[in-house]
Amino acid sequence: MLQDTIKKTNVVLEKVLLEPFNVLLIRETTGLSALSMIFEADYGEIFSFIKKNDLKAGRVMAFYLDYEDPVTLEAGVEVDRIPGYLNGRIESKFVAGGEAVLAHYTGPYEEMETPYNEIKKWLKENNREARELPFEVYLNDPSQVKDKHELKTDIYQFLK
Repeated sequence: MLQDTIKKTNVVLEKVLLEPFNVLLIRETTGLSALSMIFEADYGEIFSFIKKNDLKAGRVMAFYLDYEDPVTLEAGVEVDRIPGYLNGRIESKFVAGGEAVLAHYTGPYEEMETPYNEIKKWLKENNREARELPFEVYLNDPSQVKDKHELKTDIYQFLK
C-alpha cells in the first residue's frame, strides 16, 4: 500500500473582531530573495529598542505595501505603548482594529498565495469588501522550525 507523502498547506478562515493596537516598525524595499535577512535584521533592531525602552512586545507581523519584486513592507512588532521618542529607522503605527477575516495558515512561505486566494474567495462569497491591505502575523520562528510545512501564519484582512 502506498502512503501519501505529499505535504499540503492548510487554511482555516474565521471572522474576528480585532482590538486596536500599536506597532513599532521598520519600512523596507527589498528583493524577495533577501526577505529573511531583512526580517532578521529589522526584528532584531525593533526587539532591541523594545527591551531598551521597557516595552511589552506582542505579535510579530509584516504589512506588505507592494507585492511586486522588489517588495515594500513594514516589519513590525506589536507593543503595549509607543514611547515618547523613536530613533533610527524605527517608526510607529496605530492600527484601529475592527471586523476582519482571519486566515490561519500552516505551510511554507513560498505558498502564501493560498491563504490570500482563500480570503479573496471568502470576500466574494460573503459579499464583503476589504478595508486597507492585509497583514501577516508570524506565529513561529522559521529559524526554529525544521519543516517549512509547519510554519504558522495568521493573515488578517480588515472588512468594510
